[in-house]
Amino acid sequence: MLRPKEIFLIILGIILIATGCGSSGPSGPSPIMVDENNTGSTVELHTGGRLKVILEGNPSTGYTWEVATVDPSILRQDCEPEFEPESNLIGASGKITMTFKAVSAGPTTLRLIYHRPWETDVPPLKTFEVAVVVRP
Repeated sequence: MLRPKEIFLIILGIILIATGCGSSGPSGPSPIMVDENNTGSTVELHTGGRLKVILEGNPSTGYTWEVATVDPSILRQDCEPEFEPESNLIGASGKITMTFKAVSAGPTTLRLIYHRPWETDVPPLKTFEVAVVVRP
């Protein structure tokens, strides 16, 4: 019988495969890319622009990056996170990419937490935060 963690990981994998953003879609300005080195910084976008956050992660451990803080009227998550493993080995860690779209002008803080969603009384293992300013 599958444990809840295993069920979660299977469902997460199906969702990532079925709803990944990929690189297809309307052409436009290249997205702004940020990673762990940009935590604490300020990012400027124009309305309609995209922000890609690329962070280390390993969904096979049950940990996932999740939005903790953002004003969705300014910056909205554009699709489900995508996971790119570092190798073909089962349980390999890799990069998780989260894509956001600037939907209206204004400032917001994007704060992400790396945690196991079912561990509600445990602080996040890691956090990532950037100030985002969206210009018209």
